[in-house]
Amino acid sequence: MRIRRILLGIVVLLATVSFVAGATVKTGDTAGGGADTNLETGAIFTGNAVVSVAELGVSKKAREDYERGVRALRLGRASNAERDVKRALREDTKFSDAYALEATAELSQRDFVSAQIAARSAIDADASNWKAYVILATSDNYLSEYADAVAALEPVQAASAQWWQIAYQRARAEAGLEHAHEALEWSNRAALQAPADFAPLHLLHASALVASAQYSQAAEELETYLELEGTNAPQRDELQRELGRLRELAGQKAGN
Repeated sequence: MRIRRILLGIVVLLATVSFVAGATVKTGDTAGGGADTNLETGAIFTGNAVVSVAELGVSKKAREDYERGVRALRLGRASNAERDVKRALREDTKFSDAYALEATAELSQRDFVSAQIAARSAIDADASNWKAYVILATSDNYLSEYADAVAALEPVQAASAQWWQIAYQRARAEAGLEHAHEALEWSNRAALQAPADFAPLHLLHASALVASAQYSQAAEELETYLELEGTNAPQRDELQRELGRLRELAGQKAGN
């Protein structure tokens, strides 16, 4: 029962953790919407994004509108990004990456159902678009549809060593399903590639380690999470008490 409570408690807490636009960038949507873009998926569009084969025939106008939307998302302006990408989709209704960007903008504004719809449209337009599967699974996780999130990630599971967002969302889903071993396995995989200052992963990893009775490592991860989030950490006082308890358990285990 305690393992179940730990995993479910962290899954609920993760749903309240602040969205961030990048590993070192945190900006609000100044053009409306009021939410920050989410590193979980926003980072997919902040670097030199891999363009799928189906995108090579996209018109110049659609590409320009899409790239404008990417720039808006980088700045945390999710509503601007959504507006730009809708223009691109009017130019080309089969533009898979544009649907994926639209889904990310909607996700950033916590419109999870609309994000699901747009992500599915991206997959329909190009079944090889890995970004769309990650965004769909992220939306599923925020809606507590954990089995659906696992199913959404299965087609791109092999790419988890390259794209840490796949492993992170899979870990979230497994925690939601109360699968302690799988949650630890996938959070370990995510930790190999994710930015060191992506705080939610440290919190998720800590919960999976606690559920596996690895108290010392869990305390380290929880401490890192609290350091990264600072005074903005949700339920900070409760987590500080949990950190003290983990240190006691680690000491008892080491003494046995």
